[in-house]
Amino acid sequence: MLVSKCIRAAAAAAIVLGLSASAHADPSKTAKHYRIFPATSFASLAKRPLPPPSDMNYYGGPVFSDVKVMTVMWNSNVAQDTQDQVPAFTQALVSSTYLDQMGEYHTQHVKGINGHNGTHQYINRGTYLGQAVLKPHNTATVLTDDDIQTELKRQIRRHHLPPQDSNTLYMIYFPSDITILLDGQASCVVFGAYHFATIDTRRAKPHNIFYSVEPECNSGFDFLTFAASHEFAEATTDNVPTPLVNPDYPQAWNDAQGMEIADKCSDSATLTSLAGSWSVSQFYLNSIEGCSTAATYTSP
Repeated sequence: MLVSKCIRAAAAAAIVLGLSASAHADPSKTAKHYRIFPATSFASLAKRPLPPPSDMNYYGGPVFSDVKVMTVMWNSNVAQDTQDQVPAFTQALVSSTYLDQMGEYHTQHVKGINGHNGTHQYINRGTYLGQAVLKPHNTATVLTDDDIQTELKRQIRRHHLPPQDSNTLYMIYFPSDITILLDGQASCVVFGAYHFATIDTRRAKPHNIFYSVEPECNSGFDFLTFAASHEFAEATTDNVPTPLVNPDYPQAWNDAQGMEIADKCSDSATLTSLAGSWSVSQFYLNSIEGCSTAATYTSP
C-alpha cells in the first residue's frame, strides 16, 4: 500500500525530533542494528568527529576476493542522471587503483585475533555485471530493510538479477520519493547509505546475499558516488558488518569498536577513467596507520 506524502513527512519530522537529544552522538552508531553512512553534507563530513586512528583487526570473516558488482535501480523513477552515470562509475570502481589499495586487507595466512581461522582470500580487481531497472513487487514509498531483502530475494529467484554467490555485491539505488527506515530512523534524515548481508550471524555461503542501499538524498551526484564508494570499500573488506560494537566472527576487518575502514576517514579523492571522474571516499590503511591520502585513483 502506498503511504501518503503527509504521513512520510510527519514520520520524518518525528524522527528529527527524536534525534535532537543525541545530536552529538557518533553518526555511525545512531541506528540500532546497522552501521550507517551518515546523511550530511561534504562540509559536515569533514568536520565530524572521527574515531582514534587505531588499526583494523581481522576477526575471521570473509572479504570479496574477486568482487562482482550488479547495480540495481529500484524502479524507473530513479533519477535519470543516476541511471546514466552509475554504470561507468561502477565499471571504473571495480577495476582501479582504489580497489588495489584494499589488497592489504587480504585474509591469506591471516588468523583472526579471536582465534578464528581465516578465509584464505586475496583481494583482486573485480567485474561489473551490468545494471538492472526493477519493476518491484513492493511499490510502497516507505520501506524497511526487511522489505528490501524480500524484494532482492524475489528478483534473484525470478532471474531478474544474477544469482548470489560469495563475491557478488548488489548495489541498490533508490528514487528520491522512497524513504527507507532502519529501526525507525529515516534515510536522508539520519543515514545516507549502508551495506548489509541477508544472513548476519554466519558466513552461510553460497546462500548469503550481500548488498548496499544507496538512497537519493538530493545532495548531488558527487555525494552519491562518495557514499557508494564508502559502502563498496567496507563491503569488500567486511562482507558482514558489525551490529554496532564488539566485532567478532563472521566480521572480517574492523577496529575494536566495530568501525569499518571507511568509517574512520572523511576526506574525498577522485577516481578517474576514460569515461569520466567521480568523487570517492578515502579509507583507513593499517600500512600507514591512517587514512589513505591519494588525491586521484585511476582505472583501469
